[in-house]
Amino acid sequence: MTVLVALLIVVGVLLIWRGRHFYKNAGMSKGQIIYMDTHGNGRVVKPLFSGRLGLTGKPDYLLFSKGRYIPVEVKSTPMPSTGAYLAHKLQVAAYCHLVEEHYGKRPNYGIIKYDDGTYQVDYGSDLEKDLTDVVGCMRTDMSRKNVLRSHKYLKRCIACSFQPVCGDDLTS
Repeated sequence: MTVLVALLIVVGVLLIWRGRHFYKNAGMSKGQIIYMDTHGNGRVVKPLFSGRLGLTGKPDYLLFSKGRYIPVEVKSTPMPSTGAYLAHKLQVAAYCHLVEEHYGKRPNYGIIKYDDGTYQVDYGSDLEKDLTDVVGCMRTDMSRKNVLRSHKYLKRCIACSFQPVCGDDLTS
């Protein structure tokens, strides 16, 4: 019984250390994690929904700090030398939009946590317009009978959920 109690204390200390380590390495200000997508490793969280753009999504983390909601997307790859991929910025912009519509407060920024650093995505009117434009293009493509692939990367093609039915895949 004593061994079990000691083990639980050690596990508790490790979990606290891991949480503090996450904040420190993420370059984030301290705040309360109010939402966490566990990716199947715990309780399923309800996705956020935007009626205006017809988007649904789950940021990896949603922090509440100094009266602001901050979406955080965690990537397992190193940060690109350019700072962040446009697709990653748009993903965080989508989370900012979802947060604004869900909580009624517009985030000033979101965070991309790469394996080796962080990138702050400022959520301004230009990025919001880019997001709206991309979503509009996606809606147009969804109504088309045939849409050609928009990439040349085999890894992306192999990981695509449409690859088995795509007539334009790179694997054949």
